[in-house]
Amino acid sequence: MIKTTFTGVIALFFLIACNQEKEVSQRISGASIKGAIQAETIGKFSGKNALTHVEALTAFGPRPIGSEAYQLSLQYLETKLAELGWKTMRQNFTGITPIGPQKFTNLLARYSPESEPDWNSSTPFLLCSHLDTKLYAEFEFLGVNDSGSSTGVLVEMARVLSEQNEGAQNIELVFFDGEEAILKNINRKDGLYGSRYYASQLDKRSVKPQIGIVLDIVGDPKIPLLIGGDTHQKLKKHTQSAALKLSLQNWVKPHPMTIIDDHVPLMNRANLPILHLIGNFSEATYWHQKGDTLDKITFGALENTGKLTLQILHQLTK
Repeated sequence: MIKTTFTGVIALFFLIACNQEKEVSQRISGASIKGAIQAETIGKFSGKNALTHVEALTAFGPRPIGSEAYQLSLQYLETKLAELGWKTMRQNFTGITPIGPQKFTNLLARYSPESEPDWNSSTPFLLCSHLDTKLYAEFEFLGVNDSGSSTGVLVEMARVLSEQNEGAQNIELVFFDGEEAILKNINRKDGLYGSRYYASQLDKRSVKPQIGIVLDIVGDPKIPLLIGGDTHQKLKKHTQSAALKLSLQNWVKPHPMTIIDDHVPLMNRANLPILHLIGNFSEATYWHQKGDTLDKITFGALENTGKLTLQILHQLTK
């Protein structure tokens, strides 16, 4: 009897897992697309433009939670995105941290030049980066690659997408605050503050997003760009196909393990199929060090990241 019951429980868990995988796969293939991301859009992405945005953010100084530089960075993004026809919304909240309650601000953006977006609904795709830098008292941490790089890519992505209107309406850009832990390492209670809050608020939307893409540490051509191990298999295949199409297969590498980042709350709390692209920081001697400076990134790597992401979106929407 015990054996039969245990076997039944295992079968039930297997059935639930299969149903969840089927549901997620259907969400990927059945996303309610408003217009395809056209192939000709891919070549319009400029790494030099993306680098200009990273340079501007870097000039404000370190961007840890609650800093003046973070507020200046928000204002910069709001201004640049508005010029391109994107409406923005600040998502303010208070998070409990090891140093007490702290105020955080995520920034959301949608292409809607003629009217205010319906923030109670969702676009099919989320395209995400964290904007904050890790807090260090002992040195100035500029966080150029971690993660000014992916932030610059998203702003240039906004420019490119805005040129085709309908395709841009598939996307919500999300700039997370508080990805970095206050203490040394991210754990269940410290770090991912912005993405945890954002994921918790998705339950309130009448329509849920279908797919999330999270970029982080994408500006260094000397370290591989990893496909996180918990990336959904269909999205992993799309990414490898896109990398091959763009001759980037030697730079874009699958990783066997989960790398804790802002995608985790989106995947676990909001049950979104996720693509996680992150530079292999274990090979970057400057990671979370004073040396994460502008000389570590190139416009070529930013351009490759942008074109890769656009190619993936093209494949998902065509």
